[in-house]
Amino acid sequence: MFASLHTRSHFSFLDGASSPEEHAAEASRLGHAAIAITDMLGVFAAVRLQRACIEHSITPIMGTDLVCSGSVVSLLAMDHVGYAEICSLISKIRTDPDYEIYDGLSKLERCILILHGLSAERETIEMVLDKLPRQRAFMGIGHDGRPWARRRAGQIVEMARSHSLPVVIAQDVRYATCDRYAAHDLMTCIREGITIYEPHPKRPVNDKQGLRSEAELRSLLPWPEAFDAVDEIVRQCAFNIIPEHITPPSAQLQPGENATEVLRAACEEAFPRRYTERACEARILLEHELRVIGDLELSDFFLVVKEVVDESKRRGIRCSGRGSAANSIVAYLLGITGVCPIQHHLLFERFLHRGRKGTPDIDVDFDSDRRDEVISWMEERFGTDRTAMTATLIMYRARMAVRDAAKALGWPMETVNKLSKCVPSWTNKDVDEFREDLSAVCGDVPLLDVLLRAVHLLLDHPRHLGLHSGGMILSSRPLTDLTPVQRSANGVAVVQFDKDDVEAMGLVKFDVLGLRMLACVSEAVELVLHHTGIALDIDELPLDDPATFELIRSGRTLGIFQIESQGQMHLLAKHQPETFDDLVTEVALFRPGPLQGGMVHPYIARRKGTQPVTYLHPDLEPILHDTLGIVLFQEQVLEIAHKFAGMPLDEADDFRALVSKNRDRVLMEAMRERFIQGAMVRGVDHDSAEQVYEKVSHFVGYGFCRSHAAAFAKIVYQSAWLKTHYPAAYMAAFMQHRPGMYNLMTLEEESRRCGVDILLPNMAISGMRYALETTLDGTAAIRKPLTSVSNVSEEVARMIVWERSRAPFTSIEDIVVRLPDVPRDALDALALSGAMEPWEKDARRAMWMVGVVKRRASGSPTPLIHVPMLHEDDIPKLPEIRAQERLAYDYITHGAARLHPMTLYRRGLIDLEVRPIEMIKRLAVTPGLRVTTAGIVILRQAPATAHGMLFVTIEDETGFLQCVVRPEIRDLFRKDLRSASLVVKGTLHGTANWRGVMVDDVRVLTNVIGGYHGHLSYAGGTDTLEVGLQEQERANVQ
Repeated sequence: MFASLHTRSHFSFLDGASSPEEHAAEASRLGHAAIAITDMLGVFAAVRLQRACIEHSITPIMGTDLVCSGSVVSLLAMDHVGYAEICSLISKIRTDPDYEIYDGLSKLERCILILHGLSAERETIEMVLDKLPRQRAFMGIGHDGRPWARRRAGQIVEMARSHSLPVVIAQDVRYATCDRYAAHDLMTCIREGITIYEPHPKRPVNDKQGLRSEAELRSLLPWPEAFDAVDEIVRQCAFNIIPEHITPPSAQLQPGENATEVLRAACEEAFPRRYTERACEARILLEHELRVIGDLELSDFFLVVKEVVDESKRRGIRCSGRGSAANSIVAYLLGITGVCPIQHHLLFERFLHRGRKGTPDIDVDFDSDRRDEVISWMEERFGTDRTAMTATLIMYRARMAVRDAAKALGWPMETVNKLSKCVPSWTNKDVDEFREDLSAVCGDVPLLDVLLRAVHLLLDHPRHLGLHSGGMILSSRPLTDLTPVQRSANGVAVVQFDKDDVEAMGLVKFDVLGLRMLACVSEAVELVLHHTGIALDIDELPLDDPATFELIRSGRTLGIFQIESQGQMHLLAKHQPETFDDLVTEVALFRPGPLQGGMVHPYIARRKGTQPVTYLHPDLEPILHDTLGIVLFQEQVLEIAHKFAGMPLDEADDFRALVSKNRDRVLMEAMRERFIQGAMVRGVDHDSAEQVYEKVSHFVGYGFCRSHAAAFAKIVYQSAWLKTHYPAAYMAAFMQHRPGMYNLMTLEEESRRCGVDILLPNMAISGMRYALETTLDGTAAIRKPLTSVSNVSEEVARMIVWERSRAPFTSIEDIVVRLPDVPRDALDALALSGAMEPWEKDARRAMWMVGVVKRRASGSPTPLIHVPMLHEDDIPKLPEIRAQERLAYDYITHGAARLHPMTLYRRGLIDLEVRPIEMIKRLAVTPGLRVTTAGIVILRQAPATAHGMLFVTIEDETGFLQCVVRPEIRDLFRKDLRSASLVVKGTLHGTANWRGVMVDDVRVLTNVIGGYHGHLSYAGGTDTLEVGLQEQERANVQ
């Protein structure tokens, strides 16, 4: 038997150019019996290699490369014990820079070791042989295609014989086929930080590092004993890495307790509180779930998740379960999720069933501010050797590939930066689609073709390992039995597998996710308690508050979870949700799947009654009744397969997964026959069954998980309720955590529209966070914190608050003298922001005073008696601050101004008949009505579902408006659309209370109107705006 024993895949991250699947396929084609992947200090490819080798009927060999005294050494696992030894050794090397590798090698009992190359000199070999039994050590030889390769191999053979060490064929392989040579060379240049024009000893010299046949290598390397050794190693290293059983974490039980019984007791304790109604239905469902969980030996896992959630709540850390786990009544009774599966028609089998392949996936969102606290507790509770984060593979996408390829081609960094900006970071499009934008930077020159070819060599290959957003692995056995563990850049323990490979290895992943909206809700509740004394139980709100739904239907949803985008506001205006179930549908509708799948418009039309509600078959009506005959949720596909086609629920979920993700052609055809035959057995005619199958099978990935939508809808409702009833507290918390998509200026303007004033940062009052203050008229206003000022870090703000707690500040001199460690740039920013207004109204004078005192205080001995450092003569007569200067200072120092920038342009805009946005939104929509308005660009979006259209949201002092730019208009005004402020012309369109403009002309605001055109005082003013509104109202509003 022959095999490649020294193969690096692209999981050596820029030191290999082919995937494990490509290696396995090519090895099989060449007639190899096995293949070993030996990536540097990693087994990243292990699971994929195992599956690929099974598919191609060859044996996978698990191994790794490491470096000892400058020589590369390959370790090959002989069995599961050897594999665990490799994982443990890699973990120690990667986490301890002082770890002595030879100590680790001496403890290996079930691994084969191969020394490579002449760099393994006598001293190295003897050191290794002293540590390892000789019968498991080999010298590797190969042929790299250079003229002296055979002679060099002969020298290695002689060296091995002199040490009584056997030799083995171990060709150095970096790619599967020779056509990947150029990719490997390019990746080497990127890895070494050089250009393709620079020589480097690590660059490949030819295309001979691909897989080669046994016959070819026998003709090049005439040492038959080396080929016999390959056969020996293959026979010793044949085992399946993937375990037969999962390894869930162990729950904390008392002696003699049983996890299944404890789980049942916990559910029974909560049952009477949760189910005063529909108890019989809930009881049946609970018994079914407990049986399935027990059969799958997952009782411990559910108890562990409950323990984490309970500890989080005990610490006052807000959390909320979501995803498919919300389909489970057990999760609901344990307090893991907050959505009743019976009330919201959720199916347990979407989450878990006896035939499920892999482990269950429970996602829990935690207050983002305190998520790390939860993770630290989990590590302490379950042990650092049994907890780690899941990895994620950072694959080359178009932008990063353009950037790295351009650098390797030696292009100037200025050009590289411009080129990378031409390609959106999120896009999955072919890079060739951006050729026009790229050529605008570098010209349509032959070198651009070279760049694009280089980019294609990189795309879809891994660049480096990243950290999963929340996938925490909990295990009952040491993780290094199954995977190496290393440290991320920020010190977090992370395994070498992504979420799919983690599941394949039988490890249970618990998604510990940070959600800033939960932090926002928590803080809003605290602010309400502190400001009013009212303790809100936000999780027990009635879900039918009329005022809350009125706010949602009105479209005033900026700052509300999941429904604050202009697209969502437009959908809300058409949908007009009235119940919580409507909110669940709303969350699900505005997703790429339903939008691409053409589900939204039929649903809205049927809801409005302009399109009849129809069903492909009468048996589908009970399943699709609440979505008006539209297949919207993944659970509905499962139900159709179960109730219409007669599949058992576990098989029905496999069908759902197949049509949603896999879509394997052979499996789809087999499932088609199963679906149609099952439906016919239940009395459905063949044509109807086939019609329903075709409809459901084209569902693809369009549908949304109903349980996920329901869990999110609850947070939507809570955030909307808070904004409705406690707008000041909610907006203060929202600005503190910024969980949405809008900038601070827009959030402050929204607060004012809600009747909540924004108060400037103030060194006499402001603290570390946004706070509420009661104004003279008894209403609540939001006070900006010291940390909202540029250059004022949390540490600086803490110094200010701590010093102020000793005694109030009395003057600017007092501030500077008492805060000697506060940097000058922080004090200047505080002065310009208005934070020193209690002692000096003029920000420019305040900054001058800071400079004088700071200069005199530095290096001066402490006087025996107080001598003022600041005199009136020290401050020259400074000109009064003009409105545009005040605005600039505000934006520079704390990100938003006390008046909107558009106010400065209003008088000139009225002269040009450019209407304020609020006036545009009051107009009745009539066919062909053309409007002109202007604003600051606060959002640009070009979603993949929009077929090339650009959505630009502009804002003025009266409101914000979505402008829709068709592809041809976008091309025509491409440069202008990148400007910060625009004047737009177009046709008004809208529905209910929502308005937008279909743009056909775009101008840069400053090109149209020039500079400052207002006559505003120091404090701002809106006189010209009010006059303009009245005049335009009389002339234009119908």
